[in-house]
Amino acid sequence: MNRTLEWIEILLDQTASDAERDDAAMDLGFSLNEEAVEVALLTVANDETVDEMIRASCGESLAQIWIAQNQVSREKLALLTGIARDEAMALIKNEDLEDMLE
Repeated sequence: MNRTLEWIEILLDQTASDAERDDAAMDLGFSLNEEAVEVALLTVANDETVDEMIRASCGESLAQIWIAQNQVSREKLALLTGIARDEAMALIKNEDLEDMLE
């Protein structure tokens, strides 16, 4: 089975444990050029019913994907809220890619 699809399923599964969902969110940060990954991460990142640890991991994973592609998505970054946005911005700043946001 495609691991990426498996991780997406776990991330979106509200009956999975927080630890499983967080691990899936982090693993998805190593997936590239897959719109379904970004959609799943954005969906969970902005779901205020989800534990902040998982939301933070989603934001970080999105930033990892954008950094690996050397292309920060301003539109998608603008969709992030709260801790997910904070984590994404911290990673982008840490990689000194803030100029991509202008």
